[in-house]
Amino acid sequence: MRACPQSCRDLSPQRPRHHAPAGFTLLEIMVVVVLIGILAAVTVPSWIRESRKARGDSEVYPMFAEIGAKQEQYKLDNGVYLAAALCPTAPSKAGIDFNATCVTGASAWVTLRVNAPESKIRCTYVVAAGAAGITLTPPAGFTVANQPVGPWYYVVATCDLDGAGGTSSAYFQSSTDTLVQKTNYGS
Repeated sequence: MRACPQSCRDLSPQRPRHHAPAGFTLLEIMVVVVLIGILAAVTVPSWIRESRKARGDSEVYPMFAEIGAKQEQYKLDNGVYLAAALCPTAPSKAGIDFNATCVTGASAWVTLRVNAPESKIRCTYVVAAGAAGITLTPPAGFTVANQPVGPWYYVVATCDLDGAGGTSSAYFQSSTDTLVQKTNYGS
């Protein structure tokens, strides 16, 4: 057999001598890992904060509705609202049985017949009440748009939603305004 002349060799297809490596380089993988870490560092704390807020709201709003309904019934029967002492005495991340702790003996909570919507609560509740002509002075950090003409009450919930024992979230609602005000929201 005769060898192909030079011009014949130039026309024949040739295989590439070096193949491109398949897969990712170590640098590419490291860049992806760093980007995932940055995204997690930004989103996880935000998600935790939002879940705390949701946990607080899911307890406080139904409890305020229950207290408000019982206060209106009490006012209908007695002409005034009833103050109720702080109960439980401290917020608990684990939760406290409100009905077993607060609705006992001769407390105002018994008189109001407040029944906690959840079996265990994480926040403390206190109700202040006043007769017609007495100025409603809200706790620090909260405001009242209009002074009441007749009897009034307000309720404050204090929640340690992060379990740190330091700054707590506080919620406020009065009989003159159904808007729930919040301070240190999510703490």
